[in-house]
Amino acid sequence: MSELVLAHGEALSNLPLFVAQACGYFREQGLTVRVPELSGTASTIALLRSGAAQIGTTGFTQPLSDFSAADPLRIIAGSGVGGMAVMIHPDSVAAAPSALRFGTFFEDPMEVLLHDTITHYRGAWQHSDIRYFDTLHQAITAMQRREIDACTFIEPVISQLEMLGFQKMCDAAEVWGTGYPDTVLVTRQSFLHQYPDVVDAVIKALLQAETTIKADPQGALASVTRFYPGVPPATMMQGLARQPPQIDIRPLAGAIISRFQALAAMGRLAPPDNPYSVLDFSRLSALLAQTEYTH
Repeated sequence: MSELVLAHGEALSNLPLFVAQACGYFREQGLTVRVPELSGTASTIALLRSGAAQIGTTGFTQPLSDFSAADPLRIIAGSGVGGMAVMIHPDSVAAAPSALRFGTFFEDPMEVLLHDTITHYRGAWQHSDIRYFDTLHQAITAMQRREIDACTFIEPVISQLEMLGFQKMCDAAEVWGTGYPDTVLVTRQSFLHQYPDVVDAVIKALLQAETTIKADPQGALASVTRFYPGVPPATMMQGLARQPPQIDIRPLAGAIISRFQALAAMGRLAPPDNPYSVLDFSRLSALLAQTEYTH
């Protein structure tokens, strides 16, 4: 395999992949990789669905949405956890939830979070005023102009908005519990079976990156500033504390599988008979069983 294209998103939950590339950990594993620039949240989905990217990090609900594909995505490891919330304009805090104009991102965990937040406040998803955005920048601008009242975001944007006076309407932990992923490592089932050694190499590089981030968070963030343009170091550090790296997400399997119910309620899929088959932690478990990679 000449070059491996690695899909990724915009959140801090993608940090292990960025750090692994910046520090040469993929190269040390014998891989030649390309980490493409993205034009919005939908770019990750497009890369994986088209086959342009064979493996990468994406929002944890995409493999659930693609569950019935001929060659489905499998969640093979984690990337980052936590750090998702519905943010609200300070002038809209006192408004009834049914009167709010919401924003979110199609086919993203942030959209599922909005559905579950609206349900949490006993609203009706089908009757809510919802606007969809292609990029985080578009959504931030709409919030600042008060074209919408509330919107789903991830770190480091949540920390940025709080510094501007925006507030949390609902933290994801309030509706999903404290343990949940944001971005996960995925690959096609066929790729996993055909190239297990490549999958192992990617996971090893991410485990090494996780160790680097925890040992020197400031240095790790400094090495990947191009992926988070305009975000001050202090904001990045605050965001990282809320959305830390976590490659071993085996204990979070239940939180992932539970989102099938929300996607079904949204009319996106029929609940599968074997939902846990979206998870394949076999390579991760084998690597972590080795003394070199245990914590």
